[in-house]
Amino acid sequence: MNVLAITSKWRFDEYPFILLNLAFSLQAAYAAPLILLAQTRQADRDKAHSEADAQHREDLARASMERQALAAEQTAALVEMMNQNTRLTELTNELSKRIEALTAEMHARVLQTPR
Repeated sequence: MNVLAITSKWRFDEYPFILLNLAFSLQAAYAAPLILLAQTRQADRDKAHSEADAQHREDLARASMERQALAAEQTAALVEMMNQNTRLTELTNELSKRIEALTAEMHARVLQTPR
């Protein structure tokens, strides 16, 4: 209304619009520090999230290494148990053959003795 001069009797803010400029300057004066404060807080939150993510990645890496070490230990234990099982199976086989041989020898002697 002021620019178009609809009311020709009274103009509250003439052409250089000093009052409007003052209003925008006032708004910028209180908005700028609030925006900077919000940016600073957001940067702090981002930094905290970044540090938490880095810590989480380190924890995951450490847990993964521990699981790998445990898997290696368990694999070594399983290999050792399989080797022991193989040795025991071979020993059982050898003893079974000896028992079979002794049984055959005893059977032959029993059949040879006169009654």
